[in-house]
Amino acid sequence: MTSSRFRRTLSSAKESPGDAVTGLTVAAIVVVTLLDMFEVISLSQEFLSGAAIVVLSAFLLTLLNSRKDAFEQTQVLHGVEANLDAIKRDIEIRGVGAHVIEIPQEEIGKRFDDLLSSTNSWRFRGGLGGWQRSTALPSLSTVMNRDISYSMHILNPADEALCRRYAGYRASAGQRTGTTDPENVRDELLALLYAVAWYNERTRIKAEVSFLYSYSPLRYDLSDAGLIVTVPDMQERAIYAPAGGWYCTSVRDEMDQAGKALPAVVLPSGQEFFPQQWRDVRAGHVRGALEAVEVQPSRLPGQPCDSLLTGWADSSNLDFEKIASLSFSGRVG
Repeated sequence: MTSSRFRRTLSSAKESPGDAVTGLTVAAIVVVTLLDMFEVISLSQEFLSGAAIVVLSAFLLTLLNSRKDAFEQTQVLHGVEANLDAIKRDIEIRGVGAHVIEIPQEEIGKRFDDLLSSTNSWRFRGGLGGWQRSTALPSLSTVMNRDISYSMHILNPADEALCRRYAGYRASAGQRTGTTDPENVRDELLALLYAVAWYNERTRIKAEVSFLYSYSPLRYDLSDAGLIVTVPDMQERAIYAPAGGWYCTSVRDEMDQAGKALPAVVLPSGQEFFPQQWRDVRAGHVRGALEAVEVQPSRLPGQPCDSLLTGWADSSNLDFEKIASLSFSGRVG
């Protein structure tokens, strides 16, 4: 019985290779889809769309080599072309960045490198910005032939209650010991502010800094090429959204609109605060720069500014040697 069915199937395939390829195509797509649904394999939309085009193209070549009469070949050819056009329209509607995909932990570094490799702007919203200091800002600072717009939304280091809540969150999430203490959170944020001010003064980076009213477990890094959303746990997966799609575009707009309402940081200028070489930065430079930082609670014209280093972040409470060492921690080049 099985042998007879196989012979009939083989005979049908010889008589109608196009139908055979169609059947195999449908079967293959169903199998791959099921495997992807049950996470046996993980395939991106680009891969599946490309595979569909390749299979349909192979189908077209098979039909052209078959012994069907010219009229039937023409009709089938029109059908194949219609399918290819439909797939092409679907890809154009979706765009290479219109979707959001999860990426495993081992791919996150490469995705960040890709975003940094060619960009005219960078947006960051997150916690302590350790990767910004060690990698993102140094990489962006190597651009010499154009300005790099850099926008950063971080916690206010002078907000003791907020720093304590964030330190408590990091402790509950099992983060590295040094960042689960409120004073260390404050110092890391101050180090980040000085680093951004140094790059703003000494490189083509043009920075805008705003203070958040609350913290979030999510960290956003956004370039011209796309968006990566991560969490503090380095073993967790991330979300990647290439530019051009709804999610990436919406997050960019949300960050830009939020920045208009958040308190703005007025970074200081003056070469006395910022040595030419980052390795020459000392505690005195950091102290002078941070004491000159002002915060504009409202962006309305004519609104007064407040000094950053007040209350819990008063100069008398700070270890500027420590903050200076943190400002470029992790940078190697």
